[in-house]
Amino acid sequence: MNKIKTFVKKRKLLLITVLMISIAIYIGQYLLKDTTENTDTNETTIEKVKKGTIISSVETSGTVETANYLSVTTSVNGIVKKVFVKEGDTVLKGQKIMEVTLNSDGEESLASAWASYLGAKNSLAKAKSDLVTKNSELIKAEESFNTEKEKNTYQTHDERISYTLYENDYLTAKSNYEEQLSSIKQAEASLQKAWLSYQAQSPAIVAPDSGTIANILIVEGMDISNSLSEKTSLAVASIKKEGTPIVSLEVNELDINKIKVGQKVNMKLNAVKDTVFTGEVVGIDKIGTASNGITTYTVIVKFTEDNQKVLPNMGVDAEIIVEEKTGVVYINTAAITTKNGKSTATKVINGQNTITEITVGISNTKNTEILSGLTEGEEIIVNSLPTTGFTETQTNNTGLPGGGMGGGLLH
Repeated sequence: MNKIKTFVKKRKLLLITVLMISIAIYIGQYLLKDTTENTDTNETTIEKVKKGTIISSVETSGTVETANYLSVTTSVNGIVKKVFVKEGDTVLKGQKIMEVTLNSDGEESLASAWASYLGAKNSLAKAKSDLVTKNSELIKAEESFNTEKEKNTYQTHDERISYTLYENDYLTAKSNYEEQLSSIKQAEASLQKAWLSYQAQSPAIVAPDSGTIANILIVEGMDISNSLSEKTSLAVASIKKEGTPIVSLEVNELDINKIKVGQKVNMKLNAVKDTVFTGEVVGIDKIGTASNGITTYTVIVKFTEDNQKVLPNMGVDAEIIVEEKTGVVYINTAAITTKNGKSTATKVINGQNTITEITVGISNTKNTEILSGLTEGEEIIVNSLPTTGFTETQTNNTGLPGGGMGGGLLH
């Protein structure tokens, strides 16, 4: 009897345990299902298919290479005695803009530079004098050679040798004359270099070109020091010339073949807020530079207009307009699902969702052109947090202002 009671008690305990495990599994599955359903649920909105302008572009960055600023430098040593110009003044090439009282180092450098200039001047004079001599020798050799050609019958061995000797004399004289012409060009270049070096050591600092004084970096009474051994120079002012700034942009290898000369560029400068500048692609480096397995290509852009706020070495964010279409049908890119090379969108017809295959055109991160499958005014489902709908060739494109389209770095 006790054995039967013990057996029944064990059976009850086993049944209770199995029942509790079953309940726990059911509750776990229910909670897991609820969590999965909540995770997979994306918020969606309904939008209409639109018609307007869509722009495809390449986003990149770079720096202002030059803004038509010309640096005024000097290699003198001494104290600034007088400054003759101020910011905003218009100056002409060669105009004196400041004067320096030289110290002993400055006087030594000036004397050395003057001696080099005189030496270069004498070398040029000698080269020109030697040219006269070489020219006379060439005339004589040419005349003798012409005479030899007229009387020489080329019949005998001696006549043939005589002809060759006169020809060699003429060719040698001609070569010497041409070499002397090259020597004169070298002497002229050396003279120009010596004159510039002398000017750099001169107490009178002049404008290297015409323009507007953009800034003055020194004031009267300041000390100017340069190394005599290393031949350093100091920037004392800058001149703004007429023209528009130039920007150097870096474009990756995936996008470089999309870029062409003449394309429009929208730019923002880190230092100039809330202003969009426009420019045009004027040059493309086809060689490129490889670094850490990544190849980039330099694209040169010229500003459409000049702006006093644009200064050299400023950082630039830019969008190069690759393609722009107006009057096209487009939808939110987040409404597109791409799988196995086919794109689809979900239309809403009388409250019912219908998946429709579509053909897409150009796109940016916000909108995509529809070539077929949808018409203006139709309603579609748009995922608020899209995880699909971008192809590899689309992720590098960015939208620009225009036709109600958005999605670029300039917004």
